[in-house]
Amino acid sequence: MNTINKYTLYVGLLFLVIGCSSKRTFYHQQIEAPIASNIVPFDLFAYKQDTAITITTPRGTSIKIEPNSFVHSNGKIVTNQIIIKIREMHSAVEIFKSGIPMSIDSVRNNFLQSGGMFEIRAFDNDEELKIANGKSIDVALANFLPANGYSLYHLNGNENWKVSDTFVLKQNEHKANGLDKIFKFLKQPFTRKSIPANNNYLLVANLKEVPHLKAFQNQQWNVLNTTDPKTIEMCKRLSWDDVVITPVKSIKNLYNLSFTRAITVFGSGTDTVSVTVQATPANIDDTAFENQLVDYKNSIAKLNDEKIRLQAEADMVSSFKIKQMGVWNIDRIMKSDEFVSVSAKFDFEKSLDPLINHVKLFVLFEEDNSVIYYMPQDWNKIKLSRTKRNSIVAVLSNDKVAVVDAKEVNAKLTHGNQNIYFNTVERSASSFK
Repeated sequence: MNTINKYTLYVGLLFLVIGCSSKRTFYHQQIEAPIASNIVPFDLFAYKQDTAITITTPRGTSIKIEPNSFVHSNGKIVTNQIIIKIREMHSAVEIFKSGIPMSIDSVRNNFLQSGGMFEIRAFDNDEELKIANGKSIDVALANFLPANGYSLYHLNGNENWKVSDTFVLKQNEHKANGLDKIFKFLKQPFTRKSIPANNNYLLVANLKEVPHLKAFQNQQWNVLNTTDPKTIEMCKRLSWDDVVITPVKSIKNLYNLSFTRAITVFGSGTDTVSVTVQATPANIDDTAFENQLVDYKNSIAKLNDEKIRLQAEADMVSSFKIKQMGVWNIDRIMKSDEFVSVSAKFDFEKSLDPLINHVKLFVLFEEDNSVIYYMPQDWNKIKLSRTKRNSIVAVLSNDKVAVVDAKEVNAKLTHGNQNIYFNTVERSASSFK
């Protein structure tokens, strides 16, 4: 072979190598939402930092910020209005949508499973702020899972996870106290005094504790003459934990007033006393009383809504202080011996080249609240769990995702094959849940 032909061959091989390598992509340890149209959004809170602010989220997380906690990058105190941005991730799907990496670093030897994660940022217009020296922010992060063996991690430089500090697991007092008020209506029984005025009686309550009774403020009731006098005396004499007012069906202006009280019986625990009397409203016209009933029902509806909201909060919170903004996570390293490595092929590969189309593949470990991202060159060594729920999501082009649900993944793994062909279900990426 002459010299010219040798050089031609070398150049050809060089271009071939470059062409092949251009299809290959590399891992970057960064926050990048895989679906731009379907991310975990931030909740925004605006305030002036000459005062303190406490933020409570629907999950039960509480964040307390003292005055003058934020400074500019040059260390100067911020005087303008500050925007706080917060979002929480408590499931594998939320972690997937957030684009927050769960590998410890770019080496990808260890992956984290989350017991609760949140991201917090502060801005003065477009400038991101930092926490001032000597300042810290108190965080009580909602915790829905047992926290044994977990540590507090911070995503250092938005790239690599570092163990930062310890946390304390506590009861979510906000939830416990809120539900206690709703279920019992009062922490202490309120006094119910009777005002004799032609057999008329007035319900007297602490409206701060029982706002639903505000509708009947100053409303007198005429108890039916047929009511046992001992029952009336009992209602007058005792303080009660709760009163519920309901109309008697088919009889106009007649209502049941049901009183309940929890009492402690020595040696027998707690018992509940209930008494119901029938009464009619006195000294008020029908229209006005109907308006009172509407207000009462609206108040009860709001209490029920608040009960449902509080029940959605976590029972426990992980309490800690932070001195840096960014992503914080209650984590532990996933046990690699729980995984089996498989080589995976997918039906969508018939119509597209995953390398050329830069398909991103994610395994969602649903019970461990973790996500592992795989590029096409590594689909021959995907880690899956035989014993726990794990689903697969491939992000395709044209706002599509191809999904293999956990039931299908488990069915394939039970056969024991190391080479698996998955059929997927395609759906809109923007509507993926």
